[in-house]
Amino acid sequence: MRKSIKSTLSAALLPAIFLSFIVSCSEDSKELVPDTAPDIQQEEVSRLATAPDITEAPASGEVREEIANLRFPESKKKSTNAKATAAGVTDYVDFNDQMALTIIPDNAQNTFTFWPFYIHKVGNAWIHVKENNGAGYNPAFTSNYNHYHLSYQNFNPCITGSGEFGKPSGNSCLNINPILEPRKLDTHHGSQWIKIYAYDYSSSQRTFDLLGIKVTNGPIQLWFKKKGGGWWKWSSLGTGTWNLSAYSTEITQVLIGGTSSSSFGFDNVKVKVPYN
Repeated sequence: MRKSIKSTLSAALLPAIFLSFIVSCSEDSKELVPDTAPDIQQEEVSRLATAPDITEAPASGEVREEIANLRFPESKKKSTNAKATAAGVTDYVDFNDQMALTIIPDNAQNTFTFWPFYIHKVGNAWIHVKENNGAGYNPAFTSNYNHYHLSYQNFNPCITGSGEFGKPSGNSCLNINPILEPRKLDTHHGSQWIKIYAYDYSSSQRTFDLLGIKVTNGPIQLWFKKKGGGWWKWSSLGTGTWNLSAYSTEITQVLIGGTSSSSFGFDNVKVKVPYN
């Protein structure tokens, strides 16, 4: 699928109201001063998830990712959300990490997020959020769009005079630094599958806890694998913030999919990575 960004956007990715808004944006372009508000993740009112269902494995055996060519990015700034204890580090994979955005081609300025996708350091491990397009899974749990979207969290972008994504301000479309703008993940299609797992310098599969998730466009289905155990799933988690901490601990991977053909989205994946 090799289409230009403009044709792809006009075809499916942006609703009509957004297209009309882009047209109305001025061709004038100014430099945007980034927001200076501190990057502090607020604890939102969350819903306690009911117990997940044990289910048949979507994969044949224990599938591990190949990490030989993956990056080990360090954050450009210390996370104000992280909480370290003797047991490990708890933090949010919120798609806002500057170094994680830096290593994505074009910093995902046009929201298209290609390989290596999003890699966020938590404690002494790296959380990789990628499309699940690898071997070893039932085909119903894989997709091959080769990208997902890191949408802008606080605005719908417009097109600057130079043809790049910018931030609307009145009748102008302002230039932005894409690594400084908060993001959220949206899929290309409801049939896309997203995989979340943890790795480090010596291991392609670290054990971690999935404590919560914010579903921004749902519902989603969420599957996870227990360390040394079987697979469990929530068939439908609706829009909102979910507390999953009673169930999805000591896991090795997460698979997230849609419940229909409509794109789905999520943010603020709360994880705990033990020291080991």
